[in-house]
Amino acid sequence: MARIAITDTGGLDFTPGIAVLDAAGHDTILLHEGEGLLTHLADLEGLIVSFCRIDASVIAAAPLLKVIVTTTTGLDQIDMHAAKAAGIAVFSLPSPATEEVATHALAGILTLLREIPAAREASKCWDFKKIPAPTRISELTLAVYGMGRIARALVTLALPLFGRVVAYDPYISTEAWPKTVGRVDSLNDLFQIADVLTLHAPATLENHHLVNTRTIELMPQGASIINVARGELVDTQALIAAVQSGRLRGAFLDVVDPEPPEADAPVLHEPRIVVTPHSAFFSKETELAYVMLAVENLQQIFE
Repeated sequence: MARIAITDTGGLDFTPGIAVLDAAGHDTILLHEGEGLLTHLADLEGLIVSFCRIDASVIAAAPLLKVIVTTTTGLDQIDMHAAKAAGIAVFSLPSPATEEVATHALAGILTLLREIPAAREASKCWDFKKIPAPTRISELTLAVYGMGRIARALVTLALPLFGRVVAYDPYISTEAWPKTVGRVDSLNDLFQIADVLTLHAPATLENHHLVNTRTIELMPQGASIINVARGELVDTQALIAAVQSGRLRGAFLDVVDPEPPEADAPVLHEPRIVVTPHSAFFSKETELAYVMLAVENLQQIFE
């Protein structure tokens, strides 16, 4: 059967997936963060990739390669043009973690708006006056950038809490737009009314550093930003400056740019920015699903 390399695990436990591949007669090798990949490329027929970069030079050095599957919903790490030119099939995952990411985003929103980090510190002296007074959530507007599956799941959870939910997504038709969500026609309009801005879109050249000094200045004083999508959507230095100056109330980030950040990265040490380690997808159920769906995608090619 086929010779397969798992370039990197992305922190997932690949044991059950490797067992399935072995049982099917495949020769599977597990690499650490892509180390040694170049020495195996000549006879590889399949790759399972988490975050390892597969560029044109890797593809050119793998003449037998038939398929690349990822354990991610996005394909930012794959040179799709080179893969297509080489006739290599590429599969990403559907979204097995929609529920997890949506609830993680809501947890971040509530963490910021109810001042949980400050309240935790205030508990040490048992003085609630040490907590910046939160605004009642039903008085606020939640602004959503992108209205894909995760955003829609979050909106369902957030609608009973917020006074208003609005969104911007130029790729969704009027007929398909959720009736319970207000629609704005420009990014400037979205930023101007966003007491809480939550980001739900892939990274593209067009939206690189969508959140920047200029767009932050459009937001209401004391607004908050949530990013469980892609780190490249946010200019981290501009975000930190806005939080430190008090222009923003705070931020909740499950993704940063670059990843992983250095241990001394300022974004990890700003008290009013809560960071989680790209873990929004993570649950007992999704850890298994990400591995097994990737294996199923790969086996389609070799059946």
